[in-house]
Amino acid sequence: MKYFKSIIFFLFFHSVISHANNKIDISAIEKSSYATISERVLRIAYNRMGIEMTVIDLPAERAIHDANAGVVDGELYRIKDVHLKYKNLIMIPVPIGIMEGIAITKNKSLNLTKWDDLKDHRVCIRNGVKFSEAGTRNFSVRSVNSNYQLFGMLTKNRCDVIIIAHLTSIPLTVDFSKKEKIKLYKHILQVYPLYHYLHKKNSHLVPKLVEVLKKMEDEGVIADVRAQYISEISSQ
Repeated sequence: MKYFKSIIFFLFFHSVISHANNKIDISAIEKSSYATISERVLRIAYNRMGIEMTVIDLPAERAIHDANAGVVDGELYRIKDVHLKYKNLIMIPVPIGIMEGIAITKNKSLNLTKWDDLKDHRVCIRNGVKFSEAGTRNFSVRSVNSNYQLFGMLTKNRCDVIIIAHLTSIPLTVDFSKKEKIKLYKHILQVYPLYHYLHKKNSHLVPKLVEVLKKMEDEGVIADVRAQYISEISSQ
């Protein structure tokens, strides 16, 4: 019990000190292209607010867990309404990007345009990635812990289809095609707006952050950040 109280005190004390120094710690899904874009957008936003943002890269499930538990101050991005499950999080209601959820297969003949099209195939998803968990919740799937493992499952023919976010897939599919000499086929299943989430202890930051992000949206800053990043990864 004393240990538990000590942990709570440490987290609270660390949060108070961080905010007093105009610093904020945000968790993010490791090795995600959308995290890169979201970080660039939010770094601009928090800089305009006079706040220094530190991003902590974590496995997808731990990133959302730590944000909800208040171990960090929030999570970089997730799809809409994640806060309905993770009750300690506040969704900032200005999209900071979009994400295309796609299916990738080696089978040219597959026609995949919606989630239900996957039900008769062996599907693999990455553990902790909420859009793929939600989209496949009505059928059996295999879960792995990294994007590299996803492509490994495809290589070894342990699944027919893998589910991943489009931008995240670009460098991975290029690398896969070079190594395996196999053409991959991509199918868009759904498009999602992405939102930043803060822990409820930071509710005082929400009005100003919404104001700043709306201004950035109107200025075209958010769209420009996305376009620049796509240009970077497409030219590699």
